[in-house]
Amino acid sequence: MKHLEDWWSSIDRLSFIFILSLGVTGVILSFSVTIENIYFINRHSIFFVLGIIILVVISKTGEKNIRRISLLNFVILLILLICVILFDNEIKGARRWIKIFDFTLQPSEIIKPFFIILTAWCIAQTINGKQNYIFILFVFFIILIFLVLLQPDLGMTLLIASTFFCQLFVAGLSLFLVLISIAILIAISVGSYFIFDHVKRRVSSFLDSGSDTFQIDLSIKAFQSGNLFGKGPGQGILKEKLPDANTDFIFAVAGEELGLIFCLLIIFIILCIIIRTLINVLKIQEPYKMIAITGLICSFGLQSFINIFSSLGLIPTKGMTLPFVSYGGSSMISISILFGFLLSLTNKNNE
Repeated sequence: MKHLEDWWSSIDRLSFIFILSLGVTGVILSFSVTIENIYFINRHSIFFVLGIIILVVISKTGEKNIRRISLLNFVILLILLICVILFDNEIKGARRWIKIFDFTLQPSEIIKPFFIILTAWCIAQTINGKQNYIFILFVFFIILIFLVLLQPDLGMTLLIASTFFCQLFVAGLSLFLVLISIAILIAISVGSYFIFDHVKRRVSSFLDSGSDTFQIDLSIKAFQSGNLFGKGPGQGILKEKLPDANTDFIFAVAGEELGLIFCLLIIFIILCIIIRTLINVLKIQEPYKMIAITGLICSFGLQSFINIFSSLGLIPTKGMTLPFVSYGGSSMISISILFGFLLSLTNKNNE
């Protein structure tokens, strides 16, 4: 009990409460979407509890062990990414998952927080003049981006690349290299449009109002149907017609059943986590922690708003989950690891 009290007094408690509130919202919406299928409700609840356990354990882990864990898991997940490309069957035109017993794992989702930590450590070592790992870092980055693009998963590719370049910028990347980085992201996006059919379909349907926009149309109708206060948990009807309602479009389900005000509350909580973390970053002098925390919160923020903006029809759909809210074991584990790292790096006992 004493250990738990020490842990609670040393972490960023407000951020942890915000995280729990997002997770509880996810469980409620999962129950609402899959009310007739107890299997998904149970699995989402189990993933949430498992995620919180992972988060708490990692948040108590020291800085040196976090780096070791990240390196080991990055190598393992990189191997799994290769296995996914070589051996896995396609689902909806993509190869992203590998089945381990009764669990379907998405390596590209889980590898993100580990790569962020490794990026921060390599850059910090270079800044401190101890070792120059920048070349090795870029080799790992290119390999990772190449493997994720082969799945293909443009959304995840852009998320990983954007977070990586954000870390480089925070570390003092010159404006010229920033512009080159932006050019690379644009080149990846444009290239994917011409290479991958599903990317071309999504972008074309987004730009052409006369094309098939079934998912987006239903998503927007869900928000309109919910008005300010929603129809109540389990009372929505559009979720039954909306594909991926419990994953990619969970925010639309929240709009219909819980209303605009609750959706604004979700956005407010996400913004509070981001702003609070960035304020804490300003107090940190150590390059490794500053670059790592910035990368972790950047990844969380980008993923959150990509999902929200997709649901609102502001950007093409990306097939990306809303952290802690959407259904998905890999997503829940990944974001729990991410916030475990975040709470560990800001843990007073780990300083």
